[in-house]
Amino acid sequence: MIEDEAKDAELAEHTLRQGGFDFSFRRVDTEDGFLREVDHFKPNVILSDHGLPAFDGFSALVLAQQKCPDVPFIFVTGSLGEEMAIKALKSGATDFVLKHHLSTLPPALHRALNQAEFQVQRKRAEEALLMSEERYRSLVELSPDALFVQIDEEIVFINTAGVRLLGGHRARDIIGRSAANFIHPDDRKRILYRVRKVLDDHRTLNFIEHRIIRLDGVAIDVEMGAAPLTFEGKAAAQVILHDVTDRKRAEEEIRRLNLELEQRVVERTAELEAANKELEAFSYSVSHDLRAPLRHIEGFIEILRSTKADCLDEEGMRHLRTIADSSRQMGKLIDDLLSFSRTSRVELRKINVGLESLIQGVIHEMEPDIKDREIEWEVSELPVIEGDPALLHQVFYNLLSNALKYTRTRPVAKIEIGSTQTENEFVIFVRDNGVGFDPRYSQKLFGVFQRLHRAAEFEGSGIGLANVRRIITRHGGRTWAESELDQGATFFFSLPKN
Repeated sequence: MIEDEAKDAELAEHTLRQGGFDFSFRRVDTEDGFLREVDHFKPNVILSDHGLPAFDGFSALVLAQQKCPDVPFIFVTGSLGEEMAIKALKSGATDFVLKHHLSTLPPALHRALNQAEFQVQRKRAEEALLMSEERYRSLVELSPDALFVQIDEEIVFINTAGVRLLGGHRARDIIGRSAANFIHPDDRKRILYRVRKVLDDHRTLNFIEHRIIRLDGVAIDVEMGAAPLTFEGKAAAQVILHDVTDRKRAEEEIRRLNLELEQRVVERTAELEAANKELEAFSYSVSHDLRAPLRHIEGFIEILRSTKADCLDEEGMRHLRTIADSSRQMGKLIDDLLSFSRTSRVELRKINVGLESLIQGVIHEMEPDIKDREIEWEVSELPVIEGDPALLHQVFYNLLSNALKYTRTRPVAKIEIGSTQTENEFVIFVRDNGVGFDPRYSQKLFGVFQRLHRAAEFEGSGIGLANVRRIITRHGGRTWAESELDQGATFFFSLPKN
């Protein structure tokens, strides 16, 4: 069992023993441990949590399919949403069980072992074609699937599982009947043709799905395979039927859940888009409405300074300067809010953009404000990407402004701009030797009004990085940051190659 919580593994083991299983048990929580136990312990079944800190269930499933493809693999996890459940089954998992419903684990294990046994029996049935008829008869009786032999469409032999599947009580209820009468009318012509080809070409028919009609008139879904056989000295066809009714129901349920999930995604996406548009319109309107009183405040401050300065003492002038500074700070915040609102509404105009020249332009634009500082710029070779040059200019302006601001306490500021790439995307980074930040709060950096330093230490509105994330997201990329306190910071963003 792949599980990092020993108590969860113990609970699963106890549940299985209570369910009547007698077994040896190993728990692992790393890839190395898993591979070692697969090679030496040789499990009959693998249980796996889906999310471990260093080794996840889907990685284990891939390795299991490579190392022991016939061993059932069951997810036993605390939470597995519809989308992840569908992904697990499509990836080849045998089943999944939720930890808070462990009572379903024994039945799930029974089904998995039965399914594995079916695979073994099917291989044995294929090998039995080379054995004598007497050994063949004794072997097929052990098969959980229906097996019968037909000569010129007449059923001449059938095992016990086949009698049950076709709705009989004894073999004589079925023997002597035409196999064609058990095939659904809509499938009859196709199936009879395929079985005749088995005899004519003396070749095995791989499993195909169709419907059969039992003696009681009930239609069920089956998988059918056939192979040529000499039975009692005559050319015959051996037919294997595997009931897939439950599987078809499960597949139909998965399709239904997929459709519901897709519809919910569409609805929630529309709701989110509507909410975002309302929020953007609100921000834009509020920001504009706040400008008027700010203009009045700033105007009357200037009037007071020009007409009443002689009447104010030093304390009064200090209060007036505080009001003016606060007014300017509020104006800057409104400008940032307007910029943030416009970012999502402006149309993307993508062209090929050389990032090196773009960054040199941003640095040149900043030179008047940093002429008295000692700064070491290191700009590595950067790619040409497809994007909106104006919005990408804003991204680099915000990131470099941040780097300059948080290296202000360093005698020499060091700022590096570089890139790496993967098969599908370019990754650009801006690294500085500034004050850094606590990495526990790195996800807060890109939120609106989120700041990790006091305003008294470093000025700012907390909107610049939110703008960066919004612009990069609109380009189909990602944003993240890494840092340690007093060890500088590195801000990353990705842009797709295509």
